[in-house]
Amino acid sequence: MYINEPTDCAFPDIDLLTRHTEVEEDGILTGPKATGALTFCERKAYYKKLRAAVHEQYKPTNVYQHILADRMADCIWRAERYAFFEAAALNFQIQRQWDNTNDLVPKASPGVHALQGWLTMDPAQRKSLQEALKLEERYWRRHRTLAAELRLVQRLYPN
Repeated sequence: MYINEPTDCAFPDIDLLTRHTEVEEDGILTGPKATGALTFCERKAYYKKLRAAVHEQYKPTNVYQHILADRMADCIWRAERYAFFEAAALNFQIQRQWDNTNDLVPKASPGVHALQGWLTMDPAQRKSLQEALKLEERYWRRHRTLAAELRLVQRLYPN
């Protein structure tokens, strides 16, 4: 399940940060129903849909299975976040280099724009994107491990 919804904020200012981190009845970071998987500018409703989809697919029956299903939802959410970081950063660089790339290669294809965007990033930006890719892969591997463990627990201890 790929959730590609726009976030409420791309680069939050300090007022936005402090407004969202106040203690509220159901605050994203601090409320009694807060989850550690969400940042303050992500939409809680999409996370809840993802979590519900995981629970619907695996149908956990006891507390341990519910914990595993919740962790799987967290892993999927985080992996998608890292994929979004990568796409957003590369899109930003492509937009910055658009005219320059068109000057170099008239009627450049999207692949040429992407390559030129990658090549014009400074080494720190490239390293950050590579680290995001590694984190994304790590979370997908963790998700697969949790899914295998949940299936095993369900087979060994049915209802």
